[in-house]
Order: sequence, then structure tokens, then C-alpha cells
Amino acid sequence: MAPLQSILPQWAKKKVCYSWSLLLLSLLFLSIISANHALKSDEVSMGTTILAVRYKGGVVVGADTRTSVSGYVSNRYAAKLTFVLDREVDEFVTSYANSSPDNMPSADASTCVICRSGSAADTQHLASVIRTELVSRQLLYRIRGTVTHVASLLRNLLANEPSLSASLICAGYDGELGRGVIYTITPGGTVFEEKAWAAGGSGSTYILGHLDSCHPKDELGMDSNDQILNSEEEALDFVSKALSLAMDRDGSSGGFIRMYVINKGGKRFVSRFVDKSNERKNSEDSVASQLSLRHFAPAVTRKSSPPARLN
Repeated sequence: MAPLQSILPQWAKKKVCYSWSLLLLSLLFLSIISANHALKSDEVSMGTTILAVRYKGGVVVGADTRTSVSGYVSNRYAAKLTFVLDREVDEFVTSYANSSPDNMPSADASTCVICRSGSAADTQHLASVIRTELVSRQLLYRIRGTVTHVASLLRNLLANEPSLSASLICAGYDGELGRGVIYTITPGGTVFEEKAWAAGGSGSTYILGHLDSCHPKDELGMDSNDQILNSEEEALDFVSKALSLAMDRDGSSGGFIRMYVINKGGKRFVSRFVDKSNERKNSEDSVASQLSLRHFAPAVTRKSSPPARLN
């Protein structure tokens, strides 16, 4: 019996070769896509909840401490708040760079923190590049950085490198403006200045309604520049309450709450642990158990007793 290739005409042979070539190219393309997807799924992700709020005198920033690789919690005590402008460190750099105090501007020193969400490697790289650039400017040109400078540098880096996975909040006390400033930077490099508060990360979607309802508003129900929190304690309670609610619902947020108070005097660290046995949960569990017992409990018939008689 003659082989199949000798029986087929010339056009059929070309068609069979073309089909096999197309099949091999498709398999090669699928293998490349699956390999890239596997690499990205193993990347350390900072699915998180970050929050910054202004008050009269500065800002309060907060974040949870959980990082994960896919569904695995890789670190329960991660630091997601990275300072790129620190008043104490920058004063030492200033004294080292200046031979005479007249060379430096008279503006107050700024303190700036980057609240990081997205890829842990990408956000750490961005924070390191920004810190190096600010210190270099201070040593070479005797220019102190501000929060606005940090937001501008982050915008340029993210716009020039679109492959970076980072959604950031840049907040702190700006020495030139004399007040607290909050900027949000999207992965594409767009910068927005927030007047009252800014939230980011996977857990922020669960608390946006809570933030809108609990933050003070003016008579028309709109946020304004004057309707910011009055005291530092109000800002701390506002941030800790919102983060605890996000950690209750978001599986990528957890650990404990790490916060910083940033004002004209510098920074101050505050940490709070989430109380899992609070009264709200106990009351909800007790109500649910009572409803379930009432639903499944058998009906109990009571015999009516005769009315009491007075002899």
C-alpha cells in the first residue's frame, strides 16, 4: 500500500504542513503566556489598606502589616510606610553639606512618607530611588526636598516606566506650604492632591462609604478645605477605625495597624492592635444564635391555668 504522502496531491501536502506549523506556533505562544503568568503569580503582592488623613497641624497615615504571595501570607509584620524625607536625618545631612548656615533656605524642614500598595519589589525600588535623589540634591545643590517634590519625582518615574505595579499615597508636612499635604499617585503617573483624606489598596473599597460618612462636611454636605479634623486624637481614631473595618473584610489586609503622626516637629510612631473580641461582634453573634435557636426550636404548648379565685 502506498504511503499517505504519495497519495495526497501537492496542494494538500502544503496545507498539512501549514496546519502543523500553525499548531506549533500556537503551542509556543501559549507556553510563553503561561510562563509569564506563573512568574507574576509568585510575585510578592502588597494587597493592603493604606490611609492618610489631614488634621489641623499635619497628617496621620496608617497601614496594615500583611503581605502575601497569591493566597499565602508571606509576612505578617511588613512595613508599608517608607519615609523619604525625615527631619532628624535631613538635619544631619544639612549640617554635613553646609559649611555656612547662610547657604541653606530658611524654610522649615519637610517630612514625607510614601504609603505603598502594589508590588512590594516595585514600590521598594521607587522609594529607594526617590530617597537617593533627594539626598543627592541636598548634598550637591543644598536644596531641601518637599512633599510636592516627592510627588513630582514619583510621577516622572511611573510615567516613564509603565510596567511598574504601584499605587501610592505621598503625604507629610510641607515646610514651604506650612501645612499637611496628601497626594495620590496612580500606576500611570497621574497625581491628585486630596484636601481631606486618601485611601488605597485592596481593602479601601470596603470602607469608602464609612470614610465619607464619618468625615466632617460643611453645611452643603461637601468636603471643603476648612472641614478637616481638629485634633491629632480625632485623626488617629479615624484612621484606626477605618483600617480595622477594612481588615475585617479584606483577606489581603491583616496583622496590626501601624500609624505615624506627621507635623511641624517631625514624626511620631503609633501602633494599635485590632481587638477581635469587640462588643459589635459579640452582639452580632448572640443575635444570630438567638435567631437560629428560635427558628429550629420546637414549639412548646403551655396549658392555660385556671384563673385565681379570691375566697
